[in-house]
Amino acid sequence: MSDDLTLMPVGRDENLAGKVYRQLRQALMRGRLRPGQRLVHRVVAADLKVSLTPVREALLRLASEGALTLDARGIAVVPHLPPERYAEILALRIELEGRAAEAAARRADPEAVAAMAAIHARLAAAKAAGALEAVLAENEAFHFALIELAAMPVLAKLVESLWMQCGPTIRLRYERPAGAPPGQHPHLALLAALRRHDAAAARAAIVEDLQGNGRVLLELLSGRADPA
Repeated sequence: MSDDLTLMPVGRDENLAGKVYRQLRQALMRGRLRPGQRLVHRVVAADLKVSLTPVREALLRLASEGALTLDARGIAVVPHLPPERYAEILALRIELEGRAAEAAARRADPEAVAAMAAIHARLAAAKAAGALEAVLAENEAFHFALIELAAMPVLAKLVESLWMQCGPTIRLRYERPAGAPPGQHPHLALLAALRRHDAAAARAAIVEDLQGNGRVLLELLSGRADPA
């Protein structure tokens, strides 16, 4: 597996360790890093055009947050989540994002819902085109637009932490061939619920979305899924 990364160079006008941390955090959340990928200090530093010190600080911070692990040589590795850990993360996401959906439904305005609908349209187009990186980015954007609409900053921080831990695993879901969905995409049901200010329906839609993809990933992580 290649150790190369695709990251934007960072500037030197603010705390470098913080900027490196945010770049890597976003890469984890968007699934741009794969389970098992090694983050070698010198490779990351060269990609970001910074010295080793801020890279080391950022990687240690991410490891302390459970987003990375350190091997025997101190090299940061994107972990392979065991099924039971992913199941715990999924259960927490269902609870927290379900609460966010309820709050968002009460606060929803036409402009916010239209913006989320546009994100979903881009997501659908990216899926149709087989553009994996765009799918991952738009999927993250949709979920965090919902979180932002909920206006629950403490909950948002908790959800970000969970996404950092499971983002690379979510990538595995979208790398697999997907058949035709059995019915309406849960995102569309969520958007309809937001327009009606229906908190219960909004929660049900996001739970359906998370549980449906979660079942596929749990089968994959448990070795029960058919090979791609």
